[in-house]
Amino acid sequence: MKNVALVIICFFCSIVLQAQDIEGFVHRQLLTYPQSRLLDLYKSCFQDFMGAEHLVSDRQRVKEYLDAELNTTALDDLMPWNYEPCGVDSSCYRVSIRTIKEDVLSEDMLLDTFIRSANTPKRPSVEEWRKRWHVIISTIDQMQLGLPLYQHDKAFIDSILSVGKYAISHSPEYREAYRPHYRIVERSIFERELKPLIDHKYLQNKDNDMDDKKQIEQLYKQMYKAMIAKDIAALDSILAEGSVLIHMTGNRQPKKQYLHEIENGTLNYYSVEDDEIRITVNGTTAEMTGRSRVNAAVYGGGRHTWRLQMKSRLTKTDGRWQFVESKASTY
Repeated sequence: MKNVALVIICFFCSIVLQAQDIEGFVHRQLLTYPQSRLLDLYKSCFQDFMGAEHLVSDRQRVKEYLDAELNTTALDDLMPWNYEPCGVDSSCYRVSIRTIKEDVLSEDMLLDTFIRSANTPKRPSVEEWRKRWHVIISTIDQMQLGLPLYQHDKAFIDSILSVGKYAISHSPEYREAYRPHYRIVERSIFERELKPLIDHKYLQNKDNDMDDKKQIEQLYKQMYKAMIAKDIAALDSILAEGSVLIHMTGNRQPKKQYLHEIENGTLNYYSVEDDEIRITVNGTTAEMTGRSRVNAAVYGGGRHTWRLQMKSRLTKTDGRWQFVESKASTY
């Protein structure tokens, strides 16, 4: 009797732990990719479970496709990461073509590891994947995420699984927001052959990144000083041509209009105290989140201290960092 009770306890513990793993994956996915639909959660999970979406028999054709992707994709179009794990169990990794464009990996190396991963003899059956997805979607249902077109996507996934298929594309919203360009590599191959090279390159660049982070932090502080002093010339230098400020209302304000409103007194800044500055550098691009208490009077309102968060993208040109987009919110 005790043995039966122990088995039951272990079974329910396994279910709880599995649900926690699924919830953890979903939360990480939506934190990184808030525009995701259920289609995108599904795609990451089946890539993790099934590997690449098809066997590769024609290396030249796959190479030509990768060449075309490299030639038509700018570095600034890519997400800032070099690799990320797929799905719940991280059995496979997405390796960004950024690694090629930044000379971290050779094209042949990524192509070779992708093809070997795609042609693995251990590929599960669609029926095995369908059972695994049933467990995953049961947990996602209980999370009540409120994802757009959730029931539509769920029905579509069920329809392809019912006819023995499993592969789908990212949602249009995901492609528009994140422009995914990567190849799927099986975990053991990735960790043995690619990860050491990528991490070594990261360590080589770490000192440079630290210098860049200091420059960006200083630039952020200089920007607020210039806003307070209404130093339009300094702000013009700090903000890149074509840069945009996205206000809390969602209004996208071009640089020229923003500078004009500071100059004419529509936007007035008096003091700033920084609480937190987080910076991620990826070569000549960077992302920064600054949290500061800003005392200001704007658009005819009274003077008030705002807990203002600025999420910004920056680029480095000729050794100089500039802000290209900043989105304001409160914290």
